Amino acid sequence: MKKSWWKVPLYCMVASWICFQLEIRFLGRWAIVTLPDGSISSDNTRWMLMSAGLFLAVVCIGGFFLFRKMTRKEIFFSSSTLVALNIVLGIFTYLTQRIFTSFAMLWSELSEWASVFSQIAFQFGLNEWLSAAIVWILPPYIFLLFGKKEVHTD
Repeated sequence: MKKSWWKVPLYCMVASWICFQLEIRFLGRWAIVTLPDGSISSDNTRWMLMSAGLFLAVVCIGGFFLFRKMTRKEIFFSSSTLVALNIVLGIFTYLTQRIFTSFAMLWSELSEWASVFSQIAFQFGLNEWLSAAIVWILPPYIFLLFGKKEVHTD
């Protein structure tokens, strides 16, 4: 476990940065719509579908190619590292958002891979920070589904 604590956090941050770039530079255009009055807006349903597709891609790539050889215990420890980092940096971002807006933007880029959950929560009327907390805590543990069971040799 001591050797693999960084794998889920690093993978998720790199995947988040890639997802953010894809959304902003390429895929986001699919969600842009022109309204009858000529103004331009984004279609929330399309954006959510795009985010869900990216989330599934990140989970499948990570699960089938990167975390498959790790035990569930290792994945749990590594995912918990990301959760702790998310909570600490999320609270820091919340408390200092007016002072360090560039940090808040960077952190949103590095936690984009699971943004579909906060979008869904927000659609159901949950508070912005409560929906963000869902993204910080739950998604990293999805990789447990791909881990190996512990082998006990007694």
